[in-house]
Amino acid sequence: MKEFELESLAEKIHFGKTKSYFSEVINSYQNKCYRSSVVMLWSVSICDLVYKLQVLVDQYDDKVAKNILDNVKSSQQADPKSASWELQILDDVFNKTNLIDSSEYENLRYLQKQRHLSAHPVLKENLELYTPNKETVRSLIRNTLEGVLIKPPFYTQKVTQEFLEDLDEAKDALNSFKKLKKYIESRYLDRLSPDLEMALFKTLWKLTFKLDDEKCAENRFVNLKAMRVIADRNKGLLTDTVASEPDYFNNISPSGTPIEALTFFLSLYPEVYPVLAEDSKLKIQHAVETTDVGKICGWFINGDLENHFENIVKWIEGDDHPKFSDNQWEYLLDLSDSDEWEQCYCKMVASYYCASRSFDTADLRFSQVILPNLKLFNVASAIYLLEKIEPNNQVWARGRAYRDHPKVRSHFDKVLGTDFDYSPYRRFDESSKEEVDE
Repeated sequence: MKEFELESLAEKIHFGKTKSYFSEVINSYQNKCYRSSVVMLWSVSICDLVYKLQVLVDQYDDKVAKNILDNVKSSQQADPKSASWELQILDDVFNKTNLIDSSEYENLRYLQKQRHLSAHPVLKENLELYTPNKETVRSLIRNTLEGVLIKPPFYTQKVTQEFLEDLDEAKDALNSFKKLKKYIESRYLDRLSPDLEMALFKTLWKLTFKLDDEKCAENRFVNLKAMRVIADRNKGLLTDTVASEPDYFNNISPSGTPIEALTFFLSLYPEVYPVLAEDSKLKIQHAVETTDVGKICGWFINGDLENHFENIVKWIEGDDHPKFSDNQWEYLLDLSDSDEWEQCYCKMVASYYCASRSFDTADLRFSQVILPNLKLFNVASAIYLLEKIEPNNQVWARGRAYRDHPKVRSHFDKVLGTDFDYSPYRRFDESSKEEVDE
């Protein structure tokens, strides 16, 4: 990690006092005073743990944190010259709180050993003081920053409560996935361990896919977006987490918006579906067969996008006459980045446009799905659209067709060639030869 990267990471330090003290660590390191840097780093890390414990006492009336701090004060009063309380507070924080995990604890123990060697005149055989090398000091600084200093002072239960309340209050401002991702990563996730992130995920799973009270319904979609952010960051832990607690993760709602939200989630993370219990799969399969969201998102049931395409076209052209939102079309396009799926998508929007049952619907659908996607059509999907237009006079006989279809023809001339014979598609040919001003 380069020095400027250490400084960038240092900007995330939670407490202002810690950040100020830490500047001495960086300055010593940059000036190649590696012993001084290590000694100061240990002092800063212990101070930061004290600050975190004090916040737990002040904000949450945490009895364990208060007891640890009281013991420190007693030790200092009993022997003001002794530094034994420093190791004691580290051991207590690890053993009695959830502020640091085992790897972070071991890193701090190693830092303390390096600090001891750097601070005391332990002469080597050639009568030189111990000097840690640059790489060791850089590693110590990085580990201490990531494991302690940049983390906020809260436990799993407390961060979960604060996280959920924050999402509730900020959901109107966090109206896109990109905004929410940036917000919760900066404010929470970048400061949490993967285990704590998955603890948040577990709580969100129940709120999003099981419960349906007023507050859960109100926050379902912002919670779902938060789950996606955590899942993207921890894909290697996702299936193991769900599989490790089957009773918890299979306790899902059998109907309504919760099961639809789960269906959408599984379509983005299909690797989770196989580890669910059979009774959960039956609930999900029923949602896929009977709900609009399920029919749009349920490709993961058999994992076959070609079959999914055929089912959606059959649904569009059937008696249900579904209406798709812009977000649903965007979702379908993003299901795969393959050329084959892109052409399936073009055929789906073509079927949707040509299933219009009124002039007004055809006007709307042309603007919604045909015009924005013309650039995606190839020869096969272009001919597919031409064939679908011919039998539906609600598409070709409407007044705006004489303004819309010339735009299609102009693009298709580039795809099919200017010498393409449109005569088999007489209705389109007539409505696309010239644009009529309205």
